[in-house]
Amino acid sequence: MFFTFFKRELVTGLKQPMVYIFAGIIALLVFFAVVSDNVIIGGAVGDVHKNSPSVVGNFTSILTIFGLLFATAFFNNAALRDHKYNFSQILFSTPLNKAGYFFGRFFGAWVLSALVMTGIGIGVTLGSILGPAANWIAPERIGAIPWGAYWSSYCLFVLPNMFFAGAIIFLLATQFKSTVVSFIGSLFIIIGYILSLNLMSDLDNEAIGALLDMFGISAYNLEIRYLTPAELNVTNPSFSGNLLKNRLLWTGIGSIILLVAYFLFSFATKMSKPKKAKKEVAEVFSSEIGQFTGLDLNAKSPSVWSTFTSFFQVNFLAMVKSSTFIILLLFALIILISNLWNGFEYFGLQSYPVTYKMLDEVENLSLLFVMIVLVFFSGELIWRERDFRLNEVIDSTPHPFALPLLAKAAALVVLASCLHLFMFLVAIIYQALNGYTNFELNLYLFSFLGNSLPTYLIWGILFLFLQVVINNKYIAYFAAILALFILDLVLSVLKIESNMLSIGGTPLTQYSDMNSFGPGVLGHFWFTLYWGLFGIITLLISILFIPKGMNKKIKDRFSSARKSLNTSYYSILGIFALAF
Repeated sequence: MFFTFFKRELVTGLKQPMVYIFAGIIALLVFFAVVSDNVIIGGAVGDVHKNSPSVVGNFTSILTIFGLLFATAFFNNAALRDHKYNFSQILFSTPLNKAGYFFGRFFGAWVLSALVMTGIGIGVTLGSILGPAANWIAPERIGAIPWGAYWSSYCLFVLPNMFFAGAIIFLLATQFKSTVVSFIGSLFIIIGYILSLNLMSDLDNEAIGALLDMFGISAYNLEIRYLTPAELNVTNPSFSGNLLKNRLLWTGIGSIILLVAYFLFSFATKMSKPKKAKKEVAEVFSSEIGQFTGLDLNAKSPSVWSTFTSFFQVNFLAMVKSSTFIILLLFALIILISNLWNGFEYFGLQSYPVTYKMLDEVENLSLLFVMIVLVFFSGELIWRERDFRLNEVIDSTPHPFALPLLAKAAALVVLASCLHLFMFLVAIIYQALNGYTNFELNLYLFSFLGNSLPTYLIWGILFLFLQVVINNKYIAYFAAILALFILDLVLSVLKIESNMLSIGGTPLTQYSDMNSFGPGVLGHFWFTLYWGLFGIITLLISILFIPKGMNKKIKDRFSSARKSLNTSYYSILGIFALAF
């Protein structure tokens, strides 16, 4: 029974594009890190070969942290596939072996997650061969291909880390039956690890700190700390010392979590209470549609503005009330407070919490969390009606063709802005609690309106565009990640430095008391306008490809949109394209 489900999980996963897409992303990132000094993973290499065993170990240990987001997709899919397609009650009524089913699915997902990380070896190997051949890097900076380091780092970092994190994710997925909870669990692990680094830095005993590192990075750094560059070029990650102890410890903890998940897992399912059994079918149907559109089907011809506000309100409230947003908001609050807790100390001198320091803290943190919000909810907004199988009915309701997408874009940007402004409020409260009352609210406002809001507009619309055009939630998610990170890496490797090609790129406008926002303000304004026009164009193009009814192919969607839109729409698109 175990091998049946294990094999089925592997075969199903390998037939899907996710494994190859994820491995390709990692391979591309590592390839650029090998052939270019502009791409850094885990710190500068120094005098060591760009493909040395120590560098491979460093790449692997660091990337397994971000690989958890990839692994979550596999573990979540393995745990929830039967539940998602309403097949669980049929399957669980057959004489299944609980251990065979549970562990077969888990270890199948574990192998798939580990396969993704083979992209590290592929990237290093390709970089070692193509880098010197294409004259992207000097031949003397590349050593022999470290085959042994691939194996040892894979066994020491990839397998244990995916096992430990996978056990937690699988536990959450099987218990809560929610994709959102699974992804939040992976974010918990990553952010918990980041917070733990600050705590471990205060430990006097480095060996204890190395053991407490759940990913083994601190343990590995301790093992190679005193090696010379010549030794780092030939020494593979070792199955000994603090690193081995760390790996055994966290693998053991992962095993305990997995056993807890197994004993909590049950084939029995809770029966939900029947909804409004005594109501008429049409009444229930109308209320369900109203939940997603905010429209009253019994009302007469609502105005365009009321229709827009209805769509906006429903989408915005759905995001604000979601556990994902609440947890991300709490995470952002915890990390911001932890960053502000120790104040601003330079060489033993304590600085006042002046506004420009608050701006730096908030903008650096919001860039991470707001981008997570934009990427995640762009998919949720586009697929929300489809997940509840109400998209075709909503499409048949009387509303202008473009309004739902415009309302979703507005709701997404407003949500990102609320998160950013909330962190501004926390910063102001921190200033007040520390006796600093020169809040300079105009700087907060200028920073938000001039820097942050245009960024959220551009990226939020672009993420929606990817979801609409690609029409696959998860592939669009990773296309969004490619647009966020890989495009700039490619431009960096090709030594192309132009804000006209880097999405959302503008001249630097960091504030200081001496130079205000610096000499780049005028250029920042024009580039913001430039990329703002680009965002409007992508939004207008997205409207052409909105899935309507049963139309799923791009050709059919485009044909349907052409029939629904008049010449004024195309005139507006042409004007913005010309302005851009």
